[in-house]
Amino acid sequence: MDSDFDLLIVGAGINGAGIARDAAMRGLKVLLVDKGDIGGGTSAASTRLIHGGLRYLEHFEFGLVRESLRERETLLRIAPHLVRPLPITIPIYKQSRRGRATICAGMIAYDLLSAGKSLPRHRMQSVEETLRELPGLNRNGLVGSAVYFDAQVEFAERLVLENVLAAVAHGASVLTYTRVSKLDTDQMDQFRAKVVINAAGPWVDQLVDQKLIGGTKGSHIVVALFASAPKSAVYVEAASDGRPFFIIPWNGNYLMGTTDVRFEADADEVCSESWEIEYLLTETNRVFPDAGLTRASVLYTYSGVRPLPFTPHHDADGITRRHFLREHPQFENLISVVGGKLTTYRSLAEECVDLVFRKLGRKSPSCETARVPLPGIDGSRAKEIGELAKRLNTDTQSAEIVYAFENEFAKTLADCFLRRTMVGLNADRGLSEIDAAAEVGRRFLGWSEERAKREVENYRQEISRMTCDRSHPAE
Repeated sequence: MDSDFDLLIVGAGINGAGIARDAAMRGLKVLLVDKGDIGGGTSAASTRLIHGGLRYLEHFEFGLVRESLRERETLLRIAPHLVRPLPITIPIYKQSRRGRATICAGMIAYDLLSAGKSLPRHRMQSVEETLRELPGLNRNGLVGSAVYFDAQVEFAERLVLENVLAAVAHGASVLTYTRVSKLDTDQMDQFRAKVVINAAGPWVDQLVDQKLIGGTKGSHIVVALFASAPKSAVYVEAASDGRPFFIIPWNGNYLMGTTDVRFEADADEVCSESWEIEYLLTETNRVFPDAGLTRASVLYTYSGVRPLPFTPHHDADGITRRHFLREHPQFENLISVVGGKLTTYRSLAEECVDLVFRKLGRKSPSCETARVPLPGIDGSRAKEIGELAKRLNTDTQSAEIVYAFENEFAKTLADCFLRRTMVGLNADRGLSEIDAAAEVGRRFLGWSEERAKREVENYRQEISRMTCDRSHPAE
């Protein structure tokens, strides 16, 4: 690998991946580095929605909503294999903080801000129409509902990966499991870069010795199909604190979330608190009284830290979801990415790469990322895996594992199961298949017996860490 680059990006989450794709497509020599795996941090811990941010309207962030709705439309166009329309129902109750008139006004504004969209407009429903679609819904005080459309990215990990693969196809270099402990735009260990982008998400502050991030934690639970479960997504107001949360059919199971609480600890140690799990179970059981969900119903949980801008005097709910590009007087060509969200990563990247070209003193080619589809749209991966299976004389699942290591930057079985094949997001987190996967490593990847055993043990440890349940009093 060469040692001189136009642009070095620290952090291979969705923002770093998007920046790498855009910069490489515009002809810059790019190096993308991450201390762990591609998409292994906050990007893998979202509610897996590509949405305009209906709730942001309450904070009068109309510009952010408009940008998000535009980017939602873009992703539906360039990545329809990953991003799909999702109907969402909002039940309305007499006792709700947001009444029928408020919800209706929000729906109208949402439609107006997404003028020209491909998705259907909202519709308001009566009690009878609501119960016809959601027969298991709590009827106490129900006055109707609203139905609107956003989009779901079932596997956000693949969205991150495909941006990285697109960057590599245009000449970018990638280093995972490479920790950057110090930023210096003149010398980065053995690499030199004219501009450095700090896109480390909730770890941004560790690289610049400055308080830029005031993150909040979001936790989710995953449960199997339950009695009276909805066939489509529901966005409902929690009775305990009025905060809206989602109940979403996902990956053959149901996803509930998210919480939103201040988080000041080490982002590497984030996990679901006991009270968060109880909160989501209790509120779901209230919305669907026949659900009967208990702690034993939880297949697994996951948590992440939103890399929001530091704002000491706001509660978690009031912190803006807009992104900011922060420059540093002590480093002329260092840019830190603060905030942002999954939906708007592409426009953030475009803004960031425009700034990079200005710092380089070069005229920028036009940005093409809103027009050019992501690489998986043509189905080439499935074809290549099929050909690999024939060449190795093995089954497709085994070939998919080999493909992940040889072509998609997987370094561990955790990378493969959690962020390539997605087997690790099934009900049993892939534990029933992990030993067979290790044997694939021995047969086709040259692993020793010791390496195979180590990979299995490390995978089990990572799964255990990701599904931890730390007891903590409600806050």
